[in-house]
Amino acid sequence: MQSGQLVACSPQDLLTLAEAKAQQIGVLAASYQSAILQPVTFTSQAGVAKSYQSDPQTVANLQAMIAAFTSAKATPTGFYWVAADNSQVPFSFADLLGLAAALGAQGWSAFQHLQTQKAAVLAASTVAAVLSVTW
Repeated sequence: MQSGQLVACSPQDLLTLAEAKAQQIGVLAASYQSAILQPVTFTSQAGVAKSYQSDPQTVANLQAMIAAFTSAKATPTGFYWVAADNSQVPFSFADLLGLAAALGAQGWSAFQHLQTQKAAVLAASTVAAVLSVTW
């Protein structure tokens, strides 16, 4: 090799094992955040199957509506929930609970996957093994 010549190296050649683990856990955490924000498909009691947003504001709105209608166990006449395609879907109180359960199941599944992948990263003994753990 001549002086001043660049040598190609892979990213794993530049990272310590601890750095690689920290970096990959960060990548997995970002993937988890993306996964829990994916729209969820839910079929209402009336048989309308639609995708619904799962962003924090939507979840907060859903929680607020469930709290507002819990004592009556019913939604007002004409109540609807807005689907991801912006259509207004008639929703009952049971539909609100069902959508909340669907969002919760999506979040729980993603969280379990994150924990499994993080454990694999932490158990890895080489940088290459760490970097091979993906979402």
